[in-house]
Amino acid sequence: MNDEMIVQLEKLLREICFKIRVHGREALKNYSITPAQFDLLQKIYFNGPQTMTKLSQMLGIAKSTTTGLVMRLERDGFLKRRQKKEDKRVSFVEITPLGEEVIKAVINYRIDYVRSVTMQLPENDVEKLYSLLDKLVKNMNN
Repeated sequence: MNDEMIVQLEKLLREICFKIRVHGREALKNYSITPAQFDLLQKIYFNGPQTMTKLSQMLGIAKSTTTGLVMRLERDGFLKRRQKKEDKRVSFVEITPLGEEVIKAVINYRIDYVRSVTMQLPENDVEKLYSLLDKLVKNMNN
């Protein structure tokens, strides 16, 4: 595969990810949550409870920024903090049922969007697309 095709493939994948992400954020209009707060919430949902330091590292943002995001999400009932039993100085941030509701709502919006787009394609093309993307993800995880 030539370099130009790789450049175009990256561009297509980036555009697909962006459109799915933007469409999913439509669900956030039903909640008092910003895209940055959603990104943090999503990390906890998919990776389990995290320390503030680990969250900062995962998101690539300053600890002070993470603290502000967590404080607002905790205040609004999307997250809660729990102290580590062995070391009270360390706390974990975990998602609440309300936080899970937000994540599931966004995922459902995304699924509906992907469904509406792929319904316009022949079923065997959707199956091929799935198979190829599955291979791509497996190669990325190796």
